[in-house]
Amino acid sequence: MNIDLSFESHYSIEILHELSSGERFYYPNGTTNGGKDGVMVEIISSEGNIWTGIFAFGEISTKGILGIYAMPAPDKICVVSKGAGYIVSSKNPTNWEEIRPIPILGVYPVKSQDIIIFSSYTELVAYDKSGVKWRTERLAYDSFKVIEVTEAYLKGEYWDIQYETNKNFEVDLSTGAQVGGIRNF
Repeated sequence: MNIDLSFESHYSIEILHELSSGERFYYPNGTTNGGKDGVMVEIISSEGNIWTGIFAFGEISTKGILGIYAMPAPDKICVVSKGAGYIVSSKNPTNWEEIRPIPILGVYPVKSQDIIIFSSYTELVAYDKSGVKWRTERLAYDSFKVIEVTEAYLKGEYWDIQYETNKNFEVDLSTGAQVGGIRNF
């Protein structure tokens, strides 16, 4: 499991291997009524509130990743559970959202832009403090590889089935504008 807490965070976390006592919230839904198996994380907010989040495993792809990431908003945490992604407030576990795209195959925090980028088979979506900052058009027919992430751009490569060759794309991290990619299927 990847853990990246490079953004400032106002909480602490502990990955659990068995359920602890105390308040539990199940995602998706953010309820205490129970749910599916998933990644279990104990979260302690800056106010000292302790609760456990059970983040359901994704069901779309076996290639989905596992990880815990700090978000550009210091009270929010991101949990990726076998490709299903959730952003939740450490202060209020009922304040949550499911991350798009699905399944999540890559996560790229970029502190210089104050964004975190999520990749699927065909697109990229960047989140900032307020939520979705930008979303690319379709970049590949099916799967692409991120080659480089700098402070200003992300470069990737995909297989172009029409021309039977590898092609490249580049995405401006401040705007999400892309050069290359298939754009439309």
